[in-house]
Amino acid sequence: MRCNELRWLPVATLLLSACGDTDVFIFASFNGGSSQSGGRSGQSSQSSGNLMVRIADSRPVLPPGTEQVIVSVEEVLIHAEGGEWISLPLVAAPFAVDLLELHSGTTGELAGPASIREGTYDRIRLVLSKASVISQGGIHEIALPPEGLTIEREFALYLEEDSFNDLTIDFDLSQSLFPMGDPHAPSYVLSPVLHINHTHEAAIIRGEIAPETFEEHDAGEVVVTVFRDTDFSGGLTPDDEEYTRVRVEKESPHISIHWLVPQEGYIVTVDVDGKQPAESEQFLFPADLPKAGVAQLNQGNPI
Repeated sequence: MRCNELRWLPVATLLLSACGDTDVFIFASFNGGSSQSGGRSGQSSQSSGNLMVRIADSRPVLPPGTEQVIVSVEEVLIHAEGGEWISLPLVAAPFAVDLLELHSGTTGELAGPASIREGTYDRIRLVLSKASVISQGGIHEIALPPEGLTIEREFALYLEEDSFNDLTIDFDLSQSLFPMGDPHAPSYVLSPVLHINHTHEAAIIRGEIAPETFEEHDAGEVVVTVFRDTDFSGGLTPDDEEYTRVRVEKESPHISIHWLVPQEGYIVTVDVDGKQPAESEQFLFPADLPKAGVAQLNQGNPI
């Protein structure tokens, strides 16, 4: 397997939260037992496949002093095309995890494996019951609706008979967690952005920042941002969507960005001092990132 696995943490030790994407829908009300949301667990039938769901994150760009971001997942559901929602069995209920532990390709088993009837599924829901940030030694709870925070994401999946399907939900904290108010007594807003991939088909971008780049700018870190080339221009334009961003430190200058949707075009920028233009900008063609592919920035040379 390409990913290491991290098991769930004891619920009693956790508090946390999360947030948004362009095609993510967030709902304040949710009733797991209703016919609308489909509280029915995955059931075996004569024609069924198996489904496992994992959760992951990257090395996100977060405010200084952020030590942990803990979320409690109450439920994971998938939607049958033209049908109902099916609840998947969680590894632990609720499932509480520090997302900052799930980076560099590491995943935590979230739900399943479960036997689900054969067919087409078009959406995934993640229901959060708690979220908190541990920063500078303090615990800052994130306010969520009493019914929980429900994030819905479109994702096409066809379950074939006797197949095994392994999905990873990449919880992109760089675009999901926002500090508010006084930096010395912060509060946070969570608006989850989720990227969903077939675990063993996700693409990876790798690279390295040269020591001279840090020294030239007297910097201890750089920010690497990945944009999806939504307008197929081959260059960065205002219409391109940010996919994720990660922090690369001088002491550990290697770039490793996981959970990219394969066979799509991306623009990667390296920003050292926050000024424009960026230190480096590179376009990756869809052919550069096949399923399970690894793209090397700058032809494998340090940037």
